[in-house]
Amino acid sequence: MKSYLLVPKESIETRARPGVRGTEQGERVLQRTTALQFMISGRAPDMLRSLGLRSATLPGRLPEVSTPPTPPKKKPTRSRSRKGEVQQVATEGPVMEPASATASDVGTYRHMPLIGATMAHFTSEKAERIAKEELGRDFEFIPDTVQLTFPGPVSAGQLGPRNRGLSSLVNREWPEECGINAAHAQGIKGAGVMLGILDTGVDADHPEHQDRVIQFRYVSLFPNSPQNPARDVRGFDPDGHGTHVAGIAAGQFHGVAPEVDLYVASVIESETIRTSLGRVAAGMEWLLHQFSRPENSTRPAVVNMSLGFPVQPPPGVSDMEYRLNIRALQTLVRRLVDSNVLPVVAAGNGGAGTAGYPAGFPEALAVGAVDFEKRVASFSASGVVNQRPVPDVMGYGVNVYSSTERRCNNQAFYERMSGTSMAAPYVAGLAALYRCRSPDLTALEVRDLILNNVLKLPKTPAGRAGRGLAVYK
Repeated sequence: MKSYLLVPKESIETRARPGVRGTEQGERVLQRTTALQFMISGRAPDMLRSLGLRSATLPGRLPEVSTPPTPPKKKPTRSRSRKGEVQQVATEGPVMEPASATASDVGTYRHMPLIGATMAHFTSEKAERIAKEELGRDFEFIPDTVQLTFPGPVSAGQLGPRNRGLSSLVNREWPEECGINAAHAQGIKGAGVMLGILDTGVDADHPEHQDRVIQFRYVSLFPNSPQNPARDVRGFDPDGHGTHVAGIAAGQFHGVAPEVDLYVASVIESETIRTSLGRVAAGMEWLLHQFSRPENSTRPAVVNMSLGFPVQPPPGVSDMEYRLNIRALQTLVRRLVDSNVLPVVAAGNGGAGTAGYPAGFPEALAVGAVDFEKRVASFSASGVVNQRPVPDVMGYGVNVYSSTERRCNNQAFYERMSGTSMAAPYVAGLAALYRCRSPDLTALEVRDLILNNVLKLPKTPAGRAGRGLAVYK
């Protein structure tokens, strides 16, 4: 049994065509543009379906987004539901076929049109061989075997006891120099901005988050399986890392941008602290699905990712297979930028000379960590990846106070954690403040705004701190 991510080769090599950026009157119309993707991507699900693979996609039509003219579509197929009624299969995206004891022994697929990719899980060697023969010229078959891991919190100085039962600190701890308090005093708190987080999840009932509706999706360990589909439920987080990240970026009492709308996809397991390219792809597709809804298509968006690949292949993975995974991951990050979404990523916690991916992609805004005295943390990753210096900017990432979890009696836990995982959501929150203040700016323009409005760190060794400490000005 083998799983692959099928990505159009032209999608890997080139950028999606730009979408509408203005009118004759000079107004900016910043709708999501990922749907202007490579039209060949639709061949993969059609071919896999003809081989007998079953759809593992959740029910529901994909959001309406602006697309270039397309040739007339074939008449939609008809299928039987579990109760026997006949259903039309939406041409914009397949509906999930019911799981049963007689599930196909050929395999399953999940079409993800907004990122232009398809996941395929083959249980038939014959079907796998035919698919590669028919689609191999136009698609990369990327084995979904390489595991990622987030740069988890590290020990850095006095952590202090967990604050059992405390609702929060009296005041946010962000220094005056970072500009967050000034932004809040002006009423700029992230309202109208969508903030996506790919992490271990979020405790939607923690006091830091309970007064908002959080759109949440759990992406299972087997995202291709119709027996274990991704599902939209009330937010939970067995680990606490994602809840801490969400609290830094958008918590009610401690967050940088407390008024953003949160969209959280759980793509990292709490037990192993690992994920896969397929789970990250499914999480990104879901985020773009939410961001591309008609009511959201012109709203500014930011995505925070605290996960990564090392530069070198992990043990047991060939260099060629690893490079394919890296190229596909870069394509996914590029799709966010193409959709006017700013991707903010953690640089990693391996120290100097250890920068990896996606921090090494030019499409990402890579964030290192400093303490509240503006000293670079010893664990903060840095380096040069394919001639690109990492990180781009720094954020507060040492002993940062934020939400984690709750006891069975509903006592709330807060904790100080350290890591570039904490610095990244600080910068993502700043990006949300900038996008709140100037919603007509593109994602790349906001990136430039952050890079140009930094506090310099002159006493820092060369290459360790990017442009400097990100702040709001």
